[in-house]
Amino acid sequence: MNHHKFSAVAHRDHDYCNPISAAKIERLLELLPLDETSRVLDLGCGRAELALRIIEKFGSTVVAVDHSSYMLDAARERAEWTGALGKLHLDDTDIRDFRADPETYHLSVMMGAGGIAGGMAGICNQLKAWTKGGGYLLIGEGYWRGKPHPEYATLLGADAQHLDHRGNVQAGIDAGLIPMHATTASTDEWDEYEWKFCRSVERYAREQPDDPDVPAMMERIQRWRDAYLRWGRDSRGFAVYLFHRPGARIG
Repeated sequence: MNHHKFSAVAHRDHDYCNPISAAKIERLLELLPLDETSRVLDLGCGRAELALRIIEKFGSTVVAVDHSSYMLDAARERAEWTGALGKLHLDDTDIRDFRADPETYHLSVMMGAGGIAGGMAGICNQLKAWTKGGGYLLIGEGYWRGKPHPEYATLLGADAQHLDHRGNVQAGIDAGLIPMHATTASTDEWDEYEWKFCRSVERYAREQPDDPDVPAMMERIQRWRDAYLRWGRDSRGFAVYLFHRPGARIG
């Protein structure tokens, strides 16, 4: 089963591929002093909903990186429909292989996408290197609200290396960043995200019963749903953190 295909199917009804509500995303955007001269990096952009919203709100130029052709095709279609394609540069690259010159972007974004080693600390340090002095980092990352069950940690794999909420903020401070705001997903937002995730796969299985990937997709989504209800709903959180990189803004 293709991981990118599964994720595209499971997220096809989500605006953002994480449990934070659109209203909370808007609040974060209100705190950003971007304009039409700003350059933005969005790593793991998915269908580029956030990138398109930044273009719509500020007129900024966005480099949106993802390694899923399914997601990038959807992003391109959305950008064409909204007239934003001239400001959106889609890059089909694995995050692990992405390179940029130091201090290139006024805002660097990574919303729950894997690919940078070292957990929250590694993400903060790498995005800081690509962000201009006086710029901002917007990072979506999981955190533990309680000690995870060992079976749940095994299921999550690398994602189980979360810190707690305070630990994520401290990782930014330790990287030399200034925390400006953080917003966490409520239980209702988690439920909305997870049940929509499951429904999308279930519906795909009904619509495409002859797809040879369907049995594996169904086995995976049923195991995931059970783990969320059994363990994840009470122990795992997700937050978006806004950090400022000190220094005078240049260009």
